[in-house]
Amino acid sequence: MSIEHGRIVIQPASGKPVPPEWISSNAPEICRTVLVAIGVDAFRYAGYSTGRYGEHKSPGLTLRFTSVLTGETAYAIFNVDLTRKRTTTGGKAGAPLPSGEFRVGERSGFYKFWLSTGLQVPERMQRFHKCMGKLSSVLLAGTVIKHRFDVQSLQPVAITSDQVSMAVLGHNFGTTKAQLRHKEGTSSGHKETATAQAEQGLQQISTTCVSNYENKLTRRDDNKTASIADLPTHKPPQDQSVDEWLDAYSSN
Repeated sequence: MSIEHGRIVIQPASGKPVPPEWISSNAPEICRTVLVAIGVDAFRYAGYSTGRYGEHKSPGLTLRFTSVLTGETAYAIFNVDLTRKRTTTGGKAGAPLPSGEFRVGERSGFYKFWLSTGLQVPERMQRFHKCMGKLSSVLLAGTVIKHRFDVQSLQPVAITSDQVSMAVLGHNFGTTKAQLRHKEGTSSGHKETATAQAEQGLQQISTTCVSNYENKLTRRDDNKTASIADLPTHKPPQDQSVDEWLDAYSSN
């Protein structure tokens, strides 16, 4: 199990494919559980708006995001074009585009960001507004300062299967978090793991945040959620295979 291009990927040792409907219904909670275990946060796309910002009224696209673990919000602003490039039946060249529509070029920061997600590019560059909702399927991370993303750092989350196994299948949370704090150049047997996390710009979360989150993973009405430690298994997590862990997760 891993997170690639911001999406959870499950490859059971049995070789049997995981039903898409199972992934669809369980992926959000599994992603949260993995993030808590590793000690990092990530964001999901929540919506967008267009406008003209600053003293010079520069046209821009604002993407809004919500933290997977805390619910806090953040945003990113990309430069876009909000006027028509040529005269069409819809309007004259230079006229404002309809509300919510925008245009970008292949060299634009937004276009490069979209390519990084692995999502399909629309047939026409001015049609991005019709497929923005697809971003909600991608876990994202980056450098956030005062609730604003550095757009150069914004990219899909990538967590390897080794990192997931280390965190989810029983390794001590404190140890894993300490490994993530190692920086490139620090002498450590886990430098590769730590560097991979740092490159993704994942936001570390405090022990208090993790504790508060896990306390929320309780039965609510008839909906069942649980932290890893609460899963009803016959084996301790560290002795389970990923298949056994998934079966236990589904049965909860």
